[in-house]
Amino acid sequence: MRIDQLFRFPIKGLPGESIAFAPVEAAGGILGDRAVAFSNGTVEVSDGEWNSCLSFTILKNDKSLQKWSVTSEPPLITVAAPQASAEESLTFDSSESSGKQELREYLSEYLPTQGSHRRDVVSTSHGMFDSRLSGISIINPNTVRQLSKAGSIELDPLRYRGNILVEGLPAFAEFGLIGKTLRIGDVKIAITKSIERCSATSVNPATTEVDTNGPRLLATHFGHLHCGIYGTVISSGTLKVGEQIEVEEAWDGEVGPVPSKRSPRFATVLTAVRPNPETIELTLSDPFGWFAEHDEAGKYLRVHFADPLWRNYTIIAVEPGEVKIAVRVQGEVSRRLAMLKSGDELLVSGPYGTMTAPNVLRSRTAIVTAGIGITPALALLRNTEIYSRVEDLHVLRVERGVPSQLSVQMQDLLNSVDANVEYQHFDSSERRPTHEEIARSVAGCNSVVICGPEGFTRLVRDVCIEQGILPEEIHSETFVSPQTDLSKLFHDFPSASVSCEGSGTSFTWKPEDGVLLEALEAQDVKAPSQCRAGSCGQCAVKLLSGSVSYPMEPSASIPAGQILTCVSVPAENLELAI
Repeated sequence: MRIDQLFRFPIKGLPGESIAFAPVEAAGGILGDRAVAFSNGTVEVSDGEWNSCLSFTILKNDKSLQKWSVTSEPPLITVAAPQASAEESLTFDSSESSGKQELREYLSEYLPTQGSHRRDVVSTSHGMFDSRLSGISIINPNTVRQLSKAGSIELDPLRYRGNILVEGLPAFAEFGLIGKTLRIGDVKIAITKSIERCSATSVNPATTEVDTNGPRLLATHFGHLHCGIYGTVISSGTLKVGEQIEVEEAWDGEVGPVPSKRSPRFATVLTAVRPNPETIELTLSDPFGWFAEHDEAGKYLRVHFADPLWRNYTIIAVEPGEVKIAVRVQGEVSRRLAMLKSGDELLVSGPYGTMTAPNVLRSRTAIVTAGIGITPALALLRNTEIYSRVEDLHVLRVERGVPSQLSVQMQDLLNSVDANVEYQHFDSSERRPTHEEIARSVAGCNSVVICGPEGFTRLVRDVCIEQGILPEEIHSETFVSPQTDLSKLFHDFPSASVSCEGSGTSFTWKPEDGVLLEALEAQDVKAPSQCRAGSCGQCAVKLLSGSVSYPMEPSASIPAGQILTCVSVPAENLELAI
């Protein structure tokens, strides 16, 4: 592995420049990288203090910034607004307060404020990076080539704004460097985390136009939003194009991996057990100690392949240093998982979902499951909290044919539950449960758990509503992948105004803005999210007026009066309580 290209971004948010070599310092980055940043007026900023990227004028919120030009010979920086002549450019000294004042006045002429606070040009001794611990960002062009192939669009790695472009690393293998140290000549860099991507990656650095939906491309094809890795310099020196990169074991100093429950990372297969012919249970190692902190039985991990392929699988047990998932062998991804053996590595992210015992088990609980939806139900039944939380338990199971091995496991677990248990099994090849039979199973329950195919989940949910069960007492989960051509489904939607009561933000939504979550994030509205695929419900916000459409039917339950922003678009003008 070696350095293929080097880039410096002198002014945060503006374009970068290609360089052949550059000094780097411990706890800092490339000399002159992110040397100064221009605040956007939303908050007060102080020179010399690190601030979140949301405090500054950045490409995520102003795509026109890519049209500017920037060159530098640190500490001197030359910047020119779009269409500005050479005489209209500004050269300033970024190390002097007078130079930063010159830049503030120059940028203020062209860039409108986003808030009521005074805008300033500020700097820190180590660079105003997005992440406080980061100093160097690394992009793998082979990963970008896989993204290009999946999205049928030629993506320049520069749109991911990395300092180092590496050569000789397989696609997505950079996630395996998290927690390790890279030695490049005299320079040592501790790799601390993966980089979660925003809408800035939608801008083509060559044409300066928005030509794709960067976050949607990652989420739909690869199941996560990460591209590239961040590192912290722990040993100073000079980086040069063409220099070899050596990978060392984890550095034992203060800088280490940054805990992130959803960050893609490689786990090692400890065991692969077939409890029955149709299921495999994989026990995966936890190299960073993240599983025990964030995972619970009933949530699910997401597994990723570079093809691209990805799927969600139920977590059935969490132990110190390891997590166990249940996989029903059907389909391409599960067949690959069934071929894994001890010692193999698997790219995972998560946990996702909310189907855990504390969230869904109540005194009178109904579990209605069909097909592969039995796996989260089994995770709940294995949880010892069921003994103290549930007095009456109604279980309705639908599957084709005689009871499967998984159904037999379910019955064994039900026999050990200290509660009043009613169990019904339906062979769908003979008949499905009637509307009345489903209604009797859920009637009077203060919690209903539904796991199964999308149509089945909607049917049972409708029955629950008819029975007077509150939406917040209905918990559903359907393991589906997002539709890769989602944007085509709302391409012809008309523009609509969106007003956010909590933040005071108003904007006009257009089809090219993507789903509501992406549009809100582009406006700096702090919108909640998790799976970004309509399956966890964490992106729900209150709808005050208007209506939305769901180009992709969400599998998560939607509380009354709320919408899921990650898979919805405006059907008319909207007012949101966010």
